[in-house]
Amino acid sequence: MRSESLGISTESSGSIVFQWEDMVEDSRLLEIRNLVTRFYTEEGVVRAVDGNSLHLDAGETLGIVGESGSGKTVTALSIMGLIENPGLIESGSILFRGDELLEKTQQEMLEIRGKEIAMVFQDPMNSLNPTLTVGDQIARVLHFHTSLSRREKKRRAIELLRQVEMPEPEKRLGNYPHQLSGGMRQRVLIAMAISCNPTVVILDEPTTALDVTIEAQIFELVDKLKAQFDMGIILITHDLAVVANSCDRVIVMYAGRIVEEAPVIDLYENPLHPYTRGLLNSIPQLDKEKQERLPSIPGEVPELITLPEGCNFSPRCKYAVEKCMHDDPPIIKIAPGRRLACWKAGEFIE
Repeated sequence: MRSESLGISTESSGSIVFQWEDMVEDSRLLEIRNLVTRFYTEEGVVRAVDGNSLHLDAGETLGIVGESGSGKTVTALSIMGLIENPGLIESGSILFRGDELLEKTQQEMLEIRGKEIAMVFQDPMNSLNPTLTVGDQIARVLHFHTSLSRREKKRRAIELLRQVEMPEPEKRLGNYPHQLSGGMRQRVLIAMAISCNPTVVILDEPTTALDVTIEAQIFELVDKLKAQFDMGIILITHDLAVVANSCDRVIVMYAGRIVEEAPVIDLYENPLHPYTRGLLNSIPQLDKEKQERLPSIPGEVPELITLPEGCNFSPRCKYAVEKCMHDDPPIIKIAPGRRLACWKAGEFIE
């Protein structure tokens, strides 16, 4: 079992720092501790990821949800070692099987990316090279991470396309991306991601612009692959409805910070953070005969350069009190598997 204690200290800047003392379970694949990633621009400092901690276990799917600008994708890029200038990982720790990724050289991260940790990016048309065939693109991944012969690469590419349930996989090897449908292009990206049997796969909005039928097929495919290879999956999305049938655990992010974490069933049955409640209330309910106007969260996500004092969500929160306007709430463990960052947490816990 995993024992955990959490100490909270305050830096001179006023930001909250969490100190974890863990005995990590054998199933722990990935652990992020107090990650701070910022972008230094002419307009100011963008606090994209602001002191977050999370973990991923083998065989589980972790959903990370939130509006655009919440820090979801920057968290993923930090894990992958793909933060570029003017971005900077200022502090924190990213452990993969207990090994610190932030201490790896660029060459070491090149070897880890794709082979150990893979990422499927949001837009398959922009992620695939339009001048190369599907077969060539899969072969390039295999060439970098394996010593397979040319014939073996072709055989493996066909096998991968078959695994992702691509129709006529032998024929698709010679296709260019523009000759494929959106769902097919997404399957190619997933095939490339699993080509070297990675331990962790990050899916960043994998079904954007796909219709609901194809979306369901993609998530069903991901579940099959996870079970087959015992991978850990991180699913990034802005839509809480997407994670309902796909995730084991959910992390809700707002303006660079984690505000709530819970098992997926608990989150849907009893959301605790006002922001989470707002997101869930905005989802259409199919069991209602007549849909009323869906409630929306007032206001907009703040600019990460000019975050409000106190709780980032306080300007949009109907429950906010004076303390919320001036003091930033720490994220605390309130129950097994549940964390919450809200000064009024005690009033929401049932």
